[in-house]
Amino acid sequence: MAEQRNKKIETSEWSEPYLLTSGHHLAVGDRPGVYRIRAFSLEGNPIPIGRVDGVDPNAILHIGQSVRLGTRVREFKQAAEGKRAQHPAGKQFYRWGFQRMFPLRQLRFDYVFVQDVEEAIRLERRLHEDYRRQYLDKPPLDAQSGRSD
Repeated sequence: MAEQRNKKIETSEWSEPYLLTSGHHLAVGDRPGVYRIRAFSLEGNPIPIGRVDGVDPNAILHIGQSVRLGTRVREFKQAAEGKRAQHPAGKQFYRWGFQRMFPLRQLRFDYVFVQDVEEAIRLERRLHEDYRRQYLDKPPLDAQSGRSD
């Protein structure tokens, strides 16, 4: 159990990054997992994002988890478009005008499936903690990350 808890997610375990507007979230379905919303150039390359301590070359705007991964990605997209979906990061994207720097058509999402909600929560927390340790910062659309204590 401790080995599973401390397991690092390898780059090869993440799905390929899909355009947020592609409709691929429908194929993802309602399985538990962790997802990332990322910013890409028109050429399909991650847009490096300056952080407090360095540059995030993976262009991570948001890290989230859900027991219904496909539905949650759809909710982010709808909230980012200004619709009434209940997704805090998507609402922030829309409210603060992130589309000026990162147009919706250039956002992509990738994901990794997990066994259950507990594993999703643990993995999301660890990814937030790793990000915070590396950059002394949170992904731009994440209100909370890592442990609060």
